[in-house]
Amino acid sequence: MRRWAILILVLLTACRTPEEKAAYGVLKRTFGSCPSNVTLVCSPDTTAWYSLEVSRGRLRVEGSSTVALCKGFHDYIQEHGYGCVSWSGVRLDLPRHLPDMERVIVRSPYKFHQFFNVCTFGYTTPFWDWERWDKELCWCALHGFDMLLAPVGTEAVMYKVWEQQGLSQEEIDAYFTGPAHLPWMRMGNISSIDGGLSRQWRNGQIALQHKILSRMKELGMTAVFQAFAGFVPQGMQRLHPEVTVSEIDWWGHHNWLIAATDPLFKEIGNNFIREWEAEFGKGEYYLADMFNENDIPFGEKGTQERADNIRNYATAAFESIAGANPDATWVMQGWMFGRDRKKIWDKESARALLEAAPDDKLLVVDLAVDFNEYVWKSEKTWDYLDGFFWKPWIYSTTPNFGGRNNLKGSIDFYLNDPLKTLLSPNRGRLVGYGCAPEGIESNEIIYEAISAAAWKDTYKDPHEFMREYFTARYGSAPEGVINFGDALLETVHSHFTANDTWNWQRRPGHDRSFREDALCQNGVFFEGIRDFLSTKNELSSSPLYCQDAVQYAAIGMGAWADSLYRQIYRGVPGLEEELISVLQDTDRLLESHPVFRLQRWLDFAANSAQSPEEQARFRREAIRLITTWEARSIWDYSGRFWAGLIRDYYIPRLQAWFDGANVETIEALDREFVDSFESISRAEPFADPLAAADSLYRIHIPL
Repeated sequence: MRRWAILILVLLTACRTPEEKAAYGVLKRTFGSCPSNVTLVCSPDTTAWYSLEVSRGRLRVEGSSTVALCKGFHDYIQEHGYGCVSWSGVRLDLPRHLPDMERVIVRSPYKFHQFFNVCTFGYTTPFWDWERWDKELCWCALHGFDMLLAPVGTEAVMYKVWEQQGLSQEEIDAYFTGPAHLPWMRMGNISSIDGGLSRQWRNGQIALQHKILSRMKELGMTAVFQAFAGFVPQGMQRLHPEVTVSEIDWWGHHNWLIAATDPLFKEIGNNFIREWEAEFGKGEYYLADMFNENDIPFGEKGTQERADNIRNYATAAFESIAGANPDATWVMQGWMFGRDRKKIWDKESARALLEAAPDDKLLVVDLAVDFNEYVWKSEKTWDYLDGFFWKPWIYSTTPNFGGRNNLKGSIDFYLNDPLKTLLSPNRGRLVGYGCAPEGIESNEIIYEAISAAAWKDTYKDPHEFMREYFTARYGSAPEGVINFGDALLETVHSHFTANDTWNWQRRPGHDRSFREDALCQNGVFFEGIRDFLSTKNELSSSPLYCQDAVQYAAIGMGAWADSLYRQIYRGVPGLEEELISVLQDTDRLLESHPVFRLQRWLDFAANSAQSPEEQARFRREAIRLITTWEARSIWDYSGRFWAGLIRDYYIPRLQAWFDGANVETIEALDREFVDSFESISRAEPFADPLAAADSLYRIHIPL
C-alpha cells in the first residue's frame, strides 16, 4: 500500500507544470517541507489573481502565476492565523484537516508588483550571498512581488565597457566606489568612495547574478536591469577632450555627465546593453536615472533652453537603450518630481523629460506617495503631473530610509491610500503597485500592510489587520498583544516621518540633529509595550514572540533614552549616567535579535570579499555607510538601532560630549572610528532574552 502511495505521489509530481513546481519549491525552501494537504494549481492568465478553496480538509490554491500561487498560500495562512513569513523568521502551524471553505477569488488591480529601491542595493544587499538572496526571492514571491530591480553585476559589465573605451585600470578603479556605495555612483551622485573592485569580486557578482536571474525566471518574475545614464569616469575627458562633460555635485561628492548631444553618449549606452545581454540574456526593462537629486547643469528653470536640454538628455537615454534593444522599456524613478518640484521639476520640465520616449517605452515608478502625504505635504506627484502625461506608471511608497529600524508608518495609509488612486479619473495609465524601501529587514508590520494592499481593491480595517498579523505570527493574540497593536496604531503607526532616528543617534550638540517628534515618547506607546510584555507567560513558546519582545522592549528603551537625552540637552543635570545605563542594557538585549546586530552586517561584508585586504576594506565601508557616509549633510543618516553600534559608536561619543567635547572633536572621533575600524567589541547575550526584556523594561521605564 505504501509503495502505491509513493508511486501516486511521484506521478502527481511529474504532472505538475513548471509554475506549480516552482511554487512548491518556494514552500519547501521557506518552511522546510510542503504541507501534504495543500494543492497548487496554475491557470496562466494575463491578469494577476488567485483563488482559495478548502474541501475535505484540503486547501486548493489556484492562481495565474507562480507568484500568485505563493501569494495566495501566504494570504491564506496569515488571514487564518496558521503562520507567516518574515525577514526575522517564519511560522507554519497548518492543521492536518482544514475547515472547509467555499472558493474565494482575489484579483489584483495591477499588472506589475514591483519591489526594491535602487538604494536597497547599498543599505541592505550589497554583500549578500546566494543563500540570503534565495530567501529574499522566496519572501518576494510569498508577498506577491513579481517585478524586482536586479542590478547585481552591473559594474562588472561596465568595467568591460570602460576598458573598451580605452580607460586605464587606474582610471576605472579611481571612479568606482566600494560595493555599498554603488547605487549612488549609478545615479551620478558620487564616485571613488572606498573604491576599487577586484576582478575576483566582479566575477563573483556575475556568478551571483546568474543565480538570481535563474531563480527569478523560474518564479516568473520580471527583472529590471540597470542601464547607462550618461555618467562617466573623469578619465573620459583625457580620451575625448572634444566632448562636453559636466561635473555633478551631490552633498560635496562628484560625478561627470557626458553631453547628451554627443554621439558618444549613445555609443557607450548601446555597448553596455550589448555587453550586458551577451552575459545575461535579453532584457525587457532597463532603469536609468540621470537627475536623481542632481541639479540640472544647464539653463534656467522655466526657459526653453532648459526644456530643450532636458529633452535631449531623455532622448539620448532612451536611444542608448533602444539602439541596442528596440524591444526594451526605459524605467525611471519619479522621486525627484516630488522632492525637487519647487526647485527644478515644474510641469514643463517634467513633460520635457517624459515625452522624449514613446508612450509604451517608458515606465515611471512614482517612488514616494507617502512622502507627498506626510513629509512634503504636497499634491500627489501622479496627480500634479496629470497621470505622468499618459505614460505607464507604478504607484509606489518608500517606507524606509537608510535601513533605519525604528518604528514608523501609517498602517491605515499603506493599507487604504492606493484605493483613492485607483478611483481617481486623473490616474492615467496606472499599471503597477510598488514598494521602494532603502532598507529592509525591519518594521515588518508595515511591509505586510503594503503587500496586502497590492492585491486588493477594498477597504481593510487597520485594527482587524493588526489582530490577524499578530495571530499569524504567534499563533494567538492575547489581550495584551491586542492592546499593544492599538497603541501602535495610535502612535508610531498613525503617521509617517522622515525623522525616524532618535536624537541620541545624531552628533551630540549638533543643533540640526535635535528633533521634537514625540509620538514614540508618550505614555500610550510605553504602556503598549508593557502590555505586550505582560503576555510573556502565554506566548513564551513562540520563537517569534520571544524575539519581538526583545525588539519592542529595546525600542521602548531607546525611546526612553531619547527622553533622557532631551532633558540633558535642555540643561537638566544628573541624567547622563542613567542614559548610558539604558543604552548599555539595550545594546546587550539586542545581541539576541536575529537581525539587529552589527556583527551580522560585518560578517556579510567580510564573507563577500575575495582577499584579506578586501575583507578589511569592505568592513570599513560597511561601517562608513551606516555612520559618517563621508558627507556632512547625511552623517548618521542611516541611524541603525543595532547591538554593537550602540556600544562602540553611539555611547563613546555621548560620553565624550558629557566630558565636554565639542562638535568638531566628536566628528573627528567618528572619522577615526571609521578609518581605523577592524572589529567591534564583544558582548555577552542574556541567557534568557525574554526574561531580560521584561525585567530591563520594568527597571528602566517607571510607568
